[in-house]
Amino acid sequence: MSRRVLFIATVVKKHICQFHIPYLRWFKEQGYEVHVCARNDYEDKSVCNIPYCDKFYDIDFSRSPVDHSNLIAYRDIKEIIEKNDYDLIHCHTPIAAAITRLAAKKIRKKGTVVLYTTHGFHFFYGSSKLSKIYYYIEKFLIKYTDGIITINSEDYKAASSFCEKSDCKAFYVHGMGVDTEKIASMSVNRKNLKQKFGIPEDAVVLLSVSEINKNKNLETSLKAFAEVKDKNVYYLVCGSGDMLDNCRKLSDDLKISDRVIFAGYRYDIFEVVHIADIFLFPSYREGLGVAPIEAMSAGVPIIASDIRGVREYAVNMQNSILLPPDDVKGYAEAIKKLVNNQELREFLGENASKAVAPFDIKNSLKSMSDIYHSYLKEDTVVYGEEVMRA
Repeated sequence: MSRRVLFIATVVKKHICQFHIPYLRWFKEQGYEVHVCARNDYEDKSVCNIPYCDKFYDIDFSRSPVDHSNLIAYRDIKEIIEKNDYDLIHCHTPIAAAITRLAAKKIRKKGTVVLYTTHGFHFFYGSSKLSKIYYYIEKFLIKYTDGIITINSEDYKAASSFCEKSDCKAFYVHGMGVDTEKIASMSVNRKNLKQKFGIPEDAVVLLSVSEINKNKNLETSLKAFAEVKDKNVYYLVCGSGDMLDNCRKLSDDLKISDRVIFAGYRYDIFEVVHIADIFLFPSYREGLGVAPIEAMSAGVPIIASDIRGVREYAVNMQNSILLPPDDVKGYAEAIKKLVNNQELREFLGENASKAVAPFDIKNSLKSMSDIYHSYLKEDTVVYGEEVMRA
């Protein structure tokens, strides 16, 4: 009988292909048939191609817990998992994971393992009042979960408390993994790459990489950048999202659009981080934050929010500058300080490149393979040494 695993998340492009390809590959190397359930969020649906995936189910998940489409998603997921006899289901993202665990109640009794990785609980500081309902949802769903995997120490404490009176186990890993070694070793022609973005060769470059939504709080960094009057400082923003038009308008209103480049969703971030001098990350809430770790891997100091997740690797004035998310004046002063002090930039950047070593993909793969083995209880081959980022 074929051994099968199922990975579930809300979307393909911005989640499955961004975080999980090394793990799909790992299961393929163990001889598993790998299935994926997620919504195809590519602009051109035909380009959706998930490496190491044997079967993809396009499920119309919504991020809203009250969206009617999630009822249809529940029906479809339940049908899929009950007909495929999975050995293990690994679910991600709050709504998709909640739907999956409810739909999997029956098959868990037959031995299917259900794991959930939280990429940041939604009920901590920085969440909306409505998001506090996630606390009760997560606490309720723990009885339908065999293992809950967290990526920061505060979430691990919360998960451990949920698991105290259940059979579920809590785990802490250093994120889904970043290929820090590959980023650090890359050779990039800074002059040519800057030229592609229309940035002068001698300019100081600020960089942000994220989905452009309310939580990522790009408005703070744009307002702070507006206070930097040095015309030789440019701000490169990589990403897409529902707040993009608002941020473009804000850039126009602040009269900084001549020095702000909205570069869209990029597949070459490993190269792009090497033209940055400073990385800005003013999020309200993060489970960890992959983009800052990628920048730090390239020796780029970060100015970021002093929040859970980010504090797992960023230490104020040792490898970064940490501030409250809405502190526009603080961000502006930090930018000016680093723009005008190359020695401080180099000091923070060198420490940053050392601080991210625990978050390398090899460490995350090792941690996750141990967790998988503990549930699957079988001898399997060692995962491949080469890893990739989609």
